Amino acid sequence: MAELNQTATTAPAPALMPLDQDAFLSNMQTTVIGNVVSITKYEIEGGANGGSIWVSKPTSGRNPNVLGEELIKINIPFAMFDQQRQKLEAKEITIPGYFEILAEIDMGGQNRAKLTALSIRKYVPPTASAPANTTTTGPAPTTANTGTANDPTKTNR
Repeated sequence: MAELNQTATTAPAPALMPLDQDAFLSNMQTTVIGNVVSITKYEIEGGANGGSIWVSKPTSGRNPNVLGEELIKINIPFAMFDQQRQKLEAKEITIPGYFEILAEIDMGGQNRAKLTALSIRKYVPPTASAPANTTTTGPAPTTANTGTANDPTKTNR
């Protein structure tokens, strides 16, 4: 035991890395999985252009001024609109539809988060059986926990 205590007290403390706020914020990303109800684009004289993905979700009820679905806006690069239009015309996607969007989080106006899509693809729910090289967590199925609460293919909605 004394040997363990000696090792613990003589080990050097880990060096603290300086926090570079700009580098930290530039690496923040999130994945949004949701019902895309619209994709829009804009072009302004002078060269400014871009677009938006509009994702709907059921209202949380916290805001009494919202009836129906809440809309979340995710900015997109101008070229992404044409890519999605081509997929829509080729019947590879449908809108509205569920999509998985990888988005960068940045600081927007009024100190609010601004999401900008880096990629978008049709959402494919995970299957009930995981590939052999995938690590899963959670209890193994037994007779005690085989209800719908533990079955990812069944929902309790």
